[in-house]
Amino acid sequence: MKYFYAACIVVFLTSCNTSKPKEKVTIVEENTSISKKDSLSFFLDHYEKFFTTNFNVSECPGAAIVIVKDSVVVYKRGFGVKEIHTQDSVDVNTVFRIASLSKGVTAVLAGNLVDRAELQWNQRVKESVRTFDLRDKEQANRLQVNHLLSHTTGLYQYTYTKLIQKGLSIDRIINSFKRKGVIAKEGVDYEYQNAMFSVIEKVMENQTEKPFETLLKERIFDSAGMCTASSTFSEIKNNINVALPHSYNHYSKKYKLDKLHENYYNVAAAGGINASISDMGEYLKVLLGYRSDIISKESLADIFNPIVCTSNKDTYVNLWDGVTDSYYAMGWRILDYRGRRIVYHGGNVNQYKTQLLIDPDNKIGICVLFNAPNPFNGPVMPTFLNYYDFYLDVKK
Repeated sequence: MKYFYAACIVVFLTSCNTSKPKEKVTIVEENTSISKKDSLSFFLDHYEKFFTTNFNVSECPGAAIVIVKDSVVVYKRGFGVKEIHTQDSVDVNTVFRIASLSKGVTAVLAGNLVDRAELQWNQRVKESVRTFDLRDKEQANRLQVNHLLSHTTGLYQYTYTKLIQKGLSIDRIINSFKRKGVIAKEGVDYEYQNAMFSVIEKVMENQTEKPFETLLKERIFDSAGMCTASSTFSEIKNNINVALPHSYNHYSKKYKLDKLHENYYNVAAAGGINASISDMGEYLKVLLGYRSDIISKESLADIFNPIVCTSNKDTYVNLWDGVTDSYYAMGWRILDYRGRRIVYHGGNVNQYKTQLLIDPDNKIGICVLFNAPNPFNGPVMPTFLNYYDFYLDVKK
């Protein structure tokens, strides 16, 4: 892994022939006396070369990327095509499924409810969802909102994922939990969940007397200016500007068009949100703390506050160069990275691969969306961190 990052730095310091972006936003320096190496554009130009070169090599059909520094979108571009064997290019308003990045959006929505005194982090689940139960009734009575959002409910990982894939409603899934036993006390053990995480939908609905879909639209999408974001299968199915999913055949080494499917729209809180890269740029501003009208800095700090250590788990982020420890907060992974904390999450659904990262200390964030699995997905974020650290060192 370390050899890979060394190679990345070599790429960073050398130029390569890549096509210029069709749609791109970059910072314009007001003081022309500042050398290019001291400007953010130095970092952006070289990261773009890295991304473009590796994207082309990967032959992934389509992707989109946005970078926000402070409260400004400094880079935004679509790559490739929405559908293989066409010339229909991905643009900055092309919609992707954002997969498990939905969990972070759900956590932000929960923070919005907390700010309005409609929800509490230590509120017991059964106070709002009386139909919820477990085989261990005492534990079911103790479970709190923060346990749902941090994957510390005590159940085995991915409990009832099969019910999600069968298309059962969240109400039917909740009714099924009464048959499930636990493997740990609440708040102690991290085991990643989708079905249990989405119980928060019913908590929010019962607390506000509004559908989860409406809460997302009114409190997050509309307020943040996420104009093409949605949380239903019908909305992405009927959108004419969509990056369609593609699967990869490891024998033929070729991509082929796949079908949009309805999986995880029945648990939208965990993986059912759709958005363009322009939407995600506006969302990054929220996460960087510039939209206190959507979520206060106090609630933002709450959802980023580590709850359970995941350093001993088989989690890919623990392999990143520079990461010493990892945690799960509420809807977010938190990484101890070279003396500072990084907020991160990745997603994978219906062949879409998605990643989002913010560096709160340096007030910079990035989101990348792919419409197919590809080997380039892995190094995108750790390389971003390595390049940005190199830029900071040069600037000093």
